[in-house]
Amino acid sequence: MSRSVTVDREKCYMSGECYYNHPELFRMDDEGYPVVLVGEIEDAALEQHAREAAEVCPAAAIRVS
Repeated sequence: MSRSVTVDREKCYMSGECYYNHPELFRMDDEGYPVVLVGEIEDAALEQHAREAAEVCPAAAIRVS
């Protein structure tokens, strides 16, 4: 089963934890917000990285579903 990762820009305050720690999943846009690089996650290791990013996000703006 594949998972998806989303970032709630309303909650995000651009701390950069996601794109600094998981550049395989996120990058910073021109405004400093994270952009999700992977549409659907099918790899277990990548899913674990996405969950880690969600756990350390200080704004709780990342969701894995």
